[in-house]
Amino acid sequence: MRYNVDLEALASIVGASNVSARPVDLEAHSIDESCVEPSLPDAIVWPANTQEIAAILRYAYENEIPVVPWSGGSSLEGNPVPVCGGIILAMYRLKEIIEVNEDDLQATVQPGIVYDDLNAHLRRLGLFFPPAPGSADVATLGGMVSNNSSGMHAVKYGVTRNYVMKLKVVLPDGRIMDVGSRAKKSTSGYDLVGLFIGSEGTLGVITEITLRLMGLPEQVSSAVAVFETLNDATAAVYDAVRYGLDVAAIELLDSGTVRVTNEQQGLSLRETPTLFIEFHGPKLGVEDQAAYMREICTDNHCASFELADTPEQRAVLWAARREARNSIKLSHAGEILISGDVCLPISHFGEMVEYAHQVARETGLRIYVFGHAGDGNLHTETIIARDDAEMARLGSHATDLIVRRALALGGTIAGEHGVGLAKKIYLEEEHGPAVEMMRAIKSVFDPRGIMNPGKIFA
Repeated sequence: MRYNVDLEALASIVGASNVSARPVDLEAHSIDESCVEPSLPDAIVWPANTQEIAAILRYAYENEIPVVPWSGGSSLEGNPVPVCGGIILAMYRLKEIIEVNEDDLQATVQPGIVYDDLNAHLRRLGLFFPPAPGSADVATLGGMVSNNSSGMHAVKYGVTRNYVMKLKVVLPDGRIMDVGSRAKKSTSGYDLVGLFIGSEGTLGVITEITLRLMGLPEQVSSAVAVFETLNDATAAVYDAVRYGLDVAAIELLDSGTVRVTNEQQGLSLRETPTLFIEFHGPKLGVEDQAAYMREICTDNHCASFELADTPEQRAVLWAARREARNSIKLSHAGEILISGDVCLPISHFGEMVEYAHQVARETGLRIYVFGHAGDGNLHTETIIARDDAEMARLGSHATDLIVRRALALGGTIAGEHGVGLAKKIYLEEEHGPAVEMMRAIKSVFDPRGIMNPGKIFA
C-alpha cells in the first residue's frame, strides 16, 4: 500500500531540505544488510530534535501513516525495512553526546551516534560502553537499544539492556515520555525501559538514551588458540565458562571463516578451527586468566596458543574478527548471504556448531560458522547464488533447520539481531501464548498500528 504523504506538511516541521521523496533517497532506505526483499517508503524525513519527531508522529498518527525509525541500517533481519511504505524517520542528525557524568559513570546520548564514535570520546575519559557489536563502526545507539544488541564482550559485560538506565521516547500519538531513572536500582513501578529495549521501533521512537558506563580495564591481553577439530575448540569454550574463567571475549571461527579472513585481511592464520580470546583486568589478574586459559586449551588438544599483548597485535586480531562477515561477503561477491543468529545454553553450543556443519553437508550448501562462543551465540552465513530458485529454497530450509534445532535445545531464535521480518514466523514457537500478551502491549502503545508495522509478529 502506498500513502499520500503531504511533503509540505512535513517540510513545515523540519524544513524543506530535510524531507525527500526522491527515488535515490527512497531506494537507500528500502533495505538493510539482510537478504529480505527491498520495500520503498513514501517519504524520508530527517528530524533534528525530540519536538520535531513528536510533530511528525502527530501528523502520521492523525493520518494513519506508517512510521519506521531508521538508524544505521546495519541490521540483518529486515528490522527497519518499510514493508508497508509510509515515512522513514531517519535519525542521522540526532548524533550528539548530550552529557557525560564522570562521577556517576553515565552518559546521555542521542540515538544517531555511532557506537565507535561514542567510545572514542569516552576513551579519553577512561570510560567505555562495552557491548561491542560486530558492526561497531556503523551501528548506532538507537539501533542497539531497539534490537538489544551485543557482541564480543557479552560474555563478561552483558548486553545493551544491562546498560540502559533511562530513555526519552515519543509515543505514536506524539506524546513525549521519560522512562527509567539515573538511580542504580529502583522498585518503582513497571519496567517501561525494558519494554522499549528490543522492541525494534514498534512501540515508539527513542530520542535520548542514558547509559551506565564502565571504567577502562587496567590491562588488556589477547590470545589465538588453534585446534584440529571443532569439537576440541567448543569443548575448550565450555570448560572455560563452566570453570568460571573471567574472559572478556571468546570468539569461534571455523576453518572456512579463517580461510576467507586470511584472504580478505591479508593474514596468515592457520586455517583450522580457531578461538580468539581477550582478557581484561588488573595486570596480575590478566596474566593468571591467560595462563589458566592456556591450560584449558592444552587439555582440549590445542595445537597452538599464542598471546597478542601489544596494542598493534590486538588491533589486527580483533579487526579480523569484527570483519569476519565482511570477509565472507567479499569472498562471495555477487552472491546472497543468509545470516543466522541463534543463542544456546553453553552446554549445547558445541552440539549446535556441529549441527550447522551437518546441515551444510546434507544440503550441499556453503555455510560459514562463527560467533560469540562464550555466551553461546552462534552466527552462520549461508551462501546462495543469485537467481537460483532451488538453492534459495535449500538456503531457507537450512536456516529453518538450524533455528528449530536451537529451539529444541532450549535456545532462542535471535541472540542479538532481533526478530524483524525474517524471524517472526518462529516467535510463537519460542514464546507460545506469551505472544498474545506482546500483541496486547503493542496495541496499548500503538493502537493505530503505525509504528514499524509488519515486524516481530507474523
